[in-house]
Amino acid sequence: MANRMFKPLDGTLTQGLVCLTGSWTFDSSGVPSKTAHEGFSVDTATAGAQTITLEDKYNSLVGLVLTYQGDGSFGSTETTTEEILTETVSTTKAIDIQYIALDDGNTQPHAKLAGITVRCMIWLKNSSV
Repeated sequence: MANRMFKPLDGTLTQGLVCLTGSWTFDSSGVPSKTAHEGFSVDTATAGAQTITLEDKYNSLVGLVLTYQGDGSFGSTETTTEEILTETVSTTKAIDIQYIALDDGNTQPHAKLAGITVRCMIWLKNSSV
């Protein structure tokens, strides 16, 4: 683990639960800009897929929440969700996500991500208990 002192989250029944938060804005090429996060980095979105790479290994991924700033519209009428394709937080420290259009279920091309700000919460278990 990197030099970090995690403080316990009050009110949680799960020991060693960690929450990493941050945000980024996509440019027209799918590159994250205006990033503000600690404990992880985000890669360029290619064909609507993106990798979040953690700085440290964790025992398991508990949850991932992405919120889009504004109305969540990716284009004129599409709204978008995401799904976790793979996660290897205990080995390669990566979470692969895919952005998906709700109207037709197709993946969102990176051009439609331009100007969208994503706010992120990653819940991780930092203990085997």
